[in-house]
Amino acid sequence: MKNIITMKNILIAIAFTVLLLFVKDNLGIIFVIAGAILAILTPFFIGFLFAYILNFPYKLLHDGLFKNMGKKHKFLLGVKKPLAITITYLGSSAIVVALIITVVPQLATNLATLVKNTPKYGQTFYTYYQDIVNWINKTFNAEIPINFTQEEMINNVLKFFTGKQNVNAADITKTILDSLPMIFQNFFGFLSSATTGIYNFIMGVVISVYFLAFKDNLSYQMKELAVAFIPIKFLPKLYEIVDITDTKCGRFLVGDIVDSAVFGVVLFVFLSIFGVPYAPLIAVICGVCNIIPFFGPWIGGVPSAFILALVGAQPLITFVIIVFILQQIDANVTRPKIIGNHVGLSSFWVLFSVIVGGALFGIIGFILGTPIYAVIYSLIGKRVRNNIQEKGKLGQEALDFQVLKYSEIAAEQKRIREEKEAEQRNKLKKLIHFTKGDKDSDDDSDNEKHEKTFVEITEDNKK
Repeated sequence: MKNIITMKNILIAIAFTVLLLFVKDNLGIIFVIAGAILAILTPFFIGFLFAYILNFPYKLLHDGLFKNMGKKHKFLLGVKKPLAITITYLGSSAIVVALIITVVPQLATNLATLVKNTPKYGQTFYTYYQDIVNWINKTFNAEIPINFTQEEMINNVLKFFTGKQNVNAADITKTILDSLPMIFQNFFGFLSSATTGIYNFIMGVVISVYFLAFKDNLSYQMKELAVAFIPIKFLPKLYEIVDITDTKCGRFLVGDIVDSAVFGVVLFVFLSIFGVPYAPLIAVICGVCNIIPFFGPWIGGVPSAFILALVGAQPLITFVIIVFILQQIDANVTRPKIIGNHVGLSSFWVLFSVIVGGALFGIIGFILGTPIYAVIYSLIGKRVRNNIQEKGKLGQEALDFQVLKYSEIAAEQKRIREEKEAEQRNKLKKLIHFTKGDKDSDDDSDNEKHEKTFVEITEDNKK
């Protein structure tokens, strides 16, 4: 065994310990520096995401539609890539602009109508409240107050924000004036964040063009760095992780976006046909939330149903029926066709990945939790299968060992014990007779070697 206690290893351990202590004592500064670095690199992350998504239509053009370009006329080879990139970005921009022109005005109209009808919807909500409270009081003999005036409701709201029982105009004015510095601070903070977001978005689009145009060179440079600084024995595993990540995570993300867009458009068409109010607003909410696996339909459907419940029972019932049918078609037909079997997770593990990802990373975890967990699940699954194969026959017997059918196992163990006891009795008889033939047969039986089964090993461990 190679001696690990060397001067070099001792120095490395001391340096690593000093580094950990330095990180521990300066953790706040390190987080500030890391946040600043991430803020600087944000346009590159956005550009990489755009380039990765647009790489799929780009490949359809470059490797499909323009596949034979340049075979007869060599000068067209230099035009092939720029033409594919130009068409990709022009087509994507046209789709986005068309959606903005079509959807945004209708969304603004829906929101304005919703705000305008808020008093009427408030009265409808108050009627629902009275009916529910009446039913609870009659059923459970409760004494929940039913009637309250608008002034009482306003006073309760003001009491919640100011902490005072009887609020007058002077108190409201003082509260507003005291809140002005915080309001201005939040407004300027929001304005700064919005400006930074717009800048990052524009720069991300520009950077995505470079990513898409020089993706082959960048990929080769990444390979050069990997081969130069990573031991050769780890490279196959690294390439496998990259390939599985591209298959499980990347294609799932792109397919999920396309599937959600299709779902939102189809939902808008059917809601418009059946005259359901706020169709554009509801279609956008349900379409965007449909990106989130498992919980997405509920996150988008429940607030939409609440809005329609304030309008009336008929729009609510129509919406529920349409969404239920479309969700069944999407889950069993559309999504498998668009995404395929790239994830390979059962419903339980999808639920697990969404909950854990959302708890750790918020909305990003909700969206990316499932594909990232699918990568981990695939790598661990392959490792498990390889380890079982290395154990050979014994590992397969242990895998087939049915713990729940213990009565059958107990009967099998009893049979094995009886056979061993009979074998011991035969050996004892042979020793008693002292015959040469018996001795020879006894020697032969002692020299026999049998491969133990998993059941025999289990029995030996119990003894």
